[in-house]
Amino acid sequence: KKKLQQFISLYGFCFNKNDHLKLIHLYLSVLTIPNLNYSNAKACFDMIGELLNKSRLITRDNLIVDWRLFYTWAKLILFNKDPSYSLIALPIDIENSLLCCVQCCRPYFSAASTQEILDEFRPWLCPFDSAFRDAMCFLDLFLPVHLPPDLHDQGFKITTNTFPNTQQLW
Repeated sequence: KKKLQQFISLYGFCFNKNDHLKLIHLYLSVLTIPNLNYSNAKACFDMIGELLNKSRLITRDNLIVDWRLFYTWAKLILFNKDPSYSLIALPIDIENSLLCCVQCCRPYFSAASTQEILDEFRPWLCPFDSAFRDAMCFLDLFLPVHLPPDLHDQGFKITTNTFPNTQQLW
């Protein structure tokens, strides 16, 4: 991680698009390692966020990211109850690293991810349940909101069909 950060700080993104995509896939594949150390996961979140920071360089045709990978990590990190008493020490700012990484990856979620995310969290959407707040946080974090116009039928238009009366509540 440090060598790549030094290279990027000295030379910028002076590597071709294919190498750029390979680096992103490398860090995404590291995140799939079972029982990965939290400090290594934070390093991956930081590097993926940095590599995807300039979204104009990579299009949705070049890269598709699985949102479930980050959902798994979000459950581990965001819902680590009593972090001061747990046996797992989380690195400083790992939550911010995860949130920034997901924000950078969200434009690259698959076209079907909006429906998958809604299917995952719809059972949690009872306003009288304590899980409602968690579901809203996850929806806010994971729903891809910047889709190209040709994918609007698989994006925000699904949410208007899922929640038809929400406009009347406001």
